[in-house]
Amino acid sequence: MPDYNTHRVFNYLTFLVISVLLFKLQVVITDMKLFLALGVGFYIGTDFITPDLDIESKAIKRWGRLKVIWLPYKWLFKHGQSSHNILYGAVVRIMYFSIIILGLYYLLFRSLPPETMISSVYVFIFLIGIITANALHIILDVLF
Repeated sequence: MPDYNTHRVFNYLTFLVISVLLFKLQVVITDMKLFLALGVGFYIGTDFITPDLDIESKAIKRWGRLKVIWLPYKWLFKHGQSSHNILYGAVVRIMYFSIIILGLYYLLFRSLPPETMISSVYVFIFLIGIITANALHIILDVLF
């Protein structure tokens, strides 16, 4: 299986190639905020919320002291099985982490006015970025 840096290089080169192709095909991204949401989701999916969070990997070490939040995930999922399912694995990791994030988000931002909330379109595009990065990780594992 490819190592952590191989996954990162593969993911970022693929993202760059797709971005250039879209530009060359004159597929206009009218909202740079959407592209930024996709890019940030892709970054998070490549470097932080990867299929390798169920082992002692560089990805889990990137979390520093916060890696403790992934312990229950590591106990529940065995490496290479459901965590490496191209769609199911990413969805489970997103749901797992979303419970934590939504709890913090609620506690921190519940007093803000509704217009300061993030649009669901940006959240959806952000999640597409995570899922795409995870799918590329799994594809590379299957190829090598």
